[in-house]
Amino acid sequence: MRITEWSKVDMKWYFGVLCQKCGSPILFALDRSDGASVPAPAAKLVLTCSLAGCRHQADYSGATISRFQKQPDVTNEGKNQ
Repeated sequence: MRITEWSKVDMKWYFGVLCQKCGSPILFALDRSDGASVPAPAAKLVLTCSLAGCRHQADYSGATISRFQKQPDVTNEGKNQ
């Protein structure tokens, strides 16, 4: 009997902004509307980039909030082959 593995890719959408220093997405909230509504502007939004080499912290209150999907971790690809 062969059991098919479920995909480990996260297909959910998240709200986020682009890091002011390195340009990578900073995800901060799950988009529970599945794209059906426009995100409300944040009153105060201070975030820190999650990349180990960046870790830039800034006020993103006036930044454009976009929707993103998490990308697979490139460092883990091919480890189980």
